[in-house]
Amino acid sequence: MLKEIKKFYEKTKFKFSQDDLQVPLSEWPLSWRRVFYKTYERFQSIKLKKLPKGATRSPLEKLLSRRRTTREFSDQELNYDLVSRLLNYSLGISRNQNNPETAKRTYPSAGARYPIEAYIIINRVSGLDQGLYHYNVKDNVIEAMVKQDLTKEAKEIINNEMGYAPLLLILTGVLGRTEVKYGVNAYRFALIEAGHVGQNVSLLCQEYSLGSCAIGGFDNDRIAKLLDLTFEEIPLYLIAIGKKNDNQTPKNS
Repeated sequence: MLKEIKKFYEKTKFKFSQDDLQVPLSEWPLSWRRVFYKTYERFQSIKLKKLPKGATRSPLEKLLSRRRTTREFSDQELNYDLVSRLLNYSLGISRNQNNPETAKRTYPSAGARYPIEAYIIINRVSGLDQGLYHYNVKDNVIEAMVKQDLTKEAKEIINNEMGYAPLLLILTGVLGRTEVKYGVNAYRFALIEAGHVGQNVSLLCQEYSLGSCAIGGFDNDRIAKLLDLTFEEIPLYLIAIGKKNDNQTPKNS
């Protein structure tokens, strides 16, 4: 890993403590609660067209309008078939399956370098033991790394109850794959790429009637230790996934 990337990564890691970021909502300053918009009032504005009432929307348009963040999950197990489809269509190979050198995936990647790796912590999925698995994209299989109850470790990584979600998807970046072509921009491109995957996951969860919550605040060092990552691979993104809790208060994010 380039020293510039390592320095930035080290300075932006989360490490939870007793008083970390747990500011009650009632104490949030206005700048935290208010949503800001940029406008150019001195320039001409041209109104975009809205679909007339009753107009037919495409399946994707409907899906985008229904997407929501889920922060509370039911105790119900996830279906193994749905988990398989979720991984395959959010991260898997979509073209040239038989040629790993030219295979393309379901999301864009700078220079087709594909630095993203995916791991899942299984808490409650029918047909699968609890534990930690790696998604092997090339063969479209999951590889069992640790078979044991990791809910305690997952809760410590996230610092809240979402660690008990039926499934936690962890995205990491092997930055050396992209550094060889783009240098220090490898970190920026890997973050963008993780975002592409995250949106795939979010929309697929909505399609499959699952809930999901994208998480950027997690204990980097705990994840690296759990996954036994090398120096060249760093945690980037985490997504909690499960059946929606019908009693959850609706969220707007």
